[in-house]
Amino acid sequence: MRVKQLLDKLSGILDEDRKVQLKKYKSLKKVLKALRVEKSDLENALEKTEDEETRHDIESRLKVVSAQRKKGLKVLKDLKQERKGKTTS
Repeated sequence: MRVKQLLDKLSGILDEDRKVQLKKYKSLKKVLKALRVEKSDLENALEKTEDEETRHDIESRLKVVSAQRKKGLKVLKDLKQERKGKTTS
């Protein structure tokens, strides 16, 4: 009976870790989707804009959004690998 209780506690702890990880994963996916939409909007605005100063502003914002998205995708990939590693271990 004592071993069963310990296993139940361990299971509860592992489930909590998984819940936290899934919450972080879903949140990151939502942010990445918003960044993808913003990047698309900026690219469309860049195509339509002819003013040089405005184009420069849009290009700089596009670089920032692209860098943020790239960084977020790397974190998402790391989360996926971590999740796979924990499942197989």
